[in-house]
Amino acid sequence: MPTKEIAMRSPFQRLAAASAVTLACAAWCAPVLAQTSTGWGYTDLGAVDGSFIGPVPLADTGYGIGQAFAADSTSGSFSYSGSTIADVSALNGASGGSYYVNAASQVAGESYSASGTSEQAFLYSGGKFSTLGSLGGDSTYVTGLSASGEVIGYGNEAGNASTHAFTYSNGKITDLKTLGGSTSSAVAVNSSGEVVGNSNTSGDAASHAFLYNGGSLIDLGTLGGTSSSATAINASGIVIGSSALSGNASQHAFEYTSGTMVDLGTLGGTTSTAIAVNAAGMVIGNATTGGNGATHAFIFANGKMTDLGTLGGSNSYAIAMDSSGDVIGMSNVAGSTVQHSFLYTNGKMLDLTALFPGLSSFVATSINNAMQIIGTATTNSGAVRGLIVSAVPETDGLAMMLAGFAMLGLVARLRARGR
Repeated sequence: MPTKEIAMRSPFQRLAAASAVTLACAAWCAPVLAQTSTGWGYTDLGAVDGSFIGPVPLADTGYGIGQAFAADSTSGSFSYSGSTIADVSALNGASGGSYYVNAASQVAGESYSASGTSEQAFLYSGGKFSTLGSLGGDSTYVTGLSASGEVIGYGNEAGNASTHAFTYSNGKITDLKTLGGSTSSAVAVNSSGEVVGNSNTSGDAASHAFLYNGGSLIDLGTLGGTSSSATAINASGIVIGSSALSGNASQHAFEYTSGTMVDLGTLGGTTSTAIAVNAAGMVIGNATTGGNGATHAFIFANGKMTDLGTLGGSNSYAIAMDSSGDVIGMSNVAGSTVQHSFLYTNGKMLDLTALFPGLSSFVATSINNAMQIIGTATTNSGAVRGLIVSAVPETDGLAMMLAGFAMLGLVARLRARGR
């Protein structure tokens, strides 16, 4: 797939103008893709040599990674920087996909070997493509990338009979070993290099969440049951996940901090899972309601679990959250099994799919701190596109327009006086 760059317009872009004509026209005439009367719009990322099937989450500053299914049936990957799309699929001459990106535009993922028999983890940084090496086996897989460029994942041990978690930094891959069992995998890393993951315990009797901060793996334990699993860690070292309760009949979301695992509870049912935690320590996840009749997205903050509700249907599911606690996810709509993407902000759930009449569906995958929401949409004609959905600052546009016309009036009066 040839390298290409496609200029894109950001809905958040604030146009500067030196003259009154430019200022007025920038506010009145500048195109904003698919702006609606509700103050929302989207940037169409298009299809990259075929049907768009990505992307995975944006970094906080608006960088994202996606994949496209090309006409020759090979998968290609590209990065979105907030203004351009750049093809990064053939950096090493082999097909594959890129999965993680940070604010420094570093990309980490894995690509297939030329023979197609194994996958090799890579880091693309500063225009240079580097493979991460191996743990003795054939393949390595990436599961995260930190702001400082540390890569985490898991790889086959010699003989390919088991997999171990690894970290990669400063050109070196490190085997994190296990909690005594045969397998482990890293799942998240924070800006300080703290890693969380899951590992089999001695004799492969169970799987427990672990924390790695430069020494040996720390077993986070459970909420009384046999197993636990970690899903994320924030910059302060707060770990979240889920754990079986005593008797293993149910599992609850947990928060682990200062050596203690805390049960976050449920929304009245028996089960909950934690999905993400932000810098402020707010946790999102999904939990069953009373009688286990439904599953609802929740946000946990200040010791309280709040039910985010639904878009009128039975169930909702949280997917991602920004630093302010704005949540995106999916929800059933009233009287239907159809699910729409939602944004939960300021205590209200907004139906993202219904914002744009030209779209038959929109599946949100992530949100960044500028409240840009990235996802995959299907148009009414059946085309599949990648979108960046964001609020359009209409009040700013109106103020700019009025200021522009005021300046035009001033220029006209000055000209009249000079005659």
